[in-house]
Amino acid sequence: FPGTVTVTAVDSMCGHQGTGTARQASPTPATGRCGPDQAHYGYDYPPVMVVPSSPPPEGPASVPDRIDSDDDLRLFAARADAEEAVRRIGQEAWLRLRTEESGHLGGLLVDLAERSDEVTLSLTTGMRRSGRIEALGSDLVALRLTGGELCLLSRGAITAIRLPPGGAALVGDRPVGDAVDRLDLRSALDRLVAEQPAVRVTVDGSPDPVPGTLTRLGVDLLMVSCPDGSTVHIPLIAVVEVHLTDN
Repeated sequence: FPGTVTVTAVDSMCGHQGTGTARQASPTPATGRCGPDQAHYGYDYPPVMVVPSSPPPEGPASVPDRIDSDDDLRLFAARADAEEAVRRIGQEAWLRLRTEESGHLGGLLVDLAERSDEVTLSLTTGMRRSGRIEALGSDLVALRLTGGELCLLSRGAITAIRLPPGGAALVGDRPVGDAVDRLDLRSALDRLVAEQPAVRVTVDGSPDPVPGTLTRLGVDLLMVSCPDGSTVHIPLIAVVEVHLTDN
């Protein structure tokens, strides 16, 4: 229409933009305030509606948070299991170490005698004897040789004990019974002297045994009658081995 102009106005104060028709009448003075029912600078147009941003939803944790929580829980449980395993291994190792530290020769010989395992004993003379331990004393190891003969060994003359491959890992930490303490080399020979068995006696420092017959036993020595008619007196403290050749 004549006398009208279509314009686009921007309210610099409120950031509103609109399209209206300019009036020929005197414009309404700006008040500096914007409202939904107020004309701005003489132009009638609706204000632009601004949608406020939505607040974050309230409720249970999101799925990623729950996943992280489950992972943390599993990680905590795995660490606790690992620490418990390390503690248990350390305790078992400590107990095993304590057991090995308390091992002694008497306890090992008792274990071997009860198991009746075949062993090989090395002696101070350089000789070796293989068999099964049949009896023990405070200073005595009675070994049944593989050939069936009995050999009385001085425990102090044993330099090494060899166990068979694949055998049990024995420690020898068990206590020794009173029966072992009551028996010794002299009491064992005392039970045999009445029968005058044929023997071969090996003494410390000599690899050659003394063959003959056990005929007499004193307080701390024994007497062997040799085949040539000679007699040999041997201190018990020097005896390494008394090999009974008669079964």
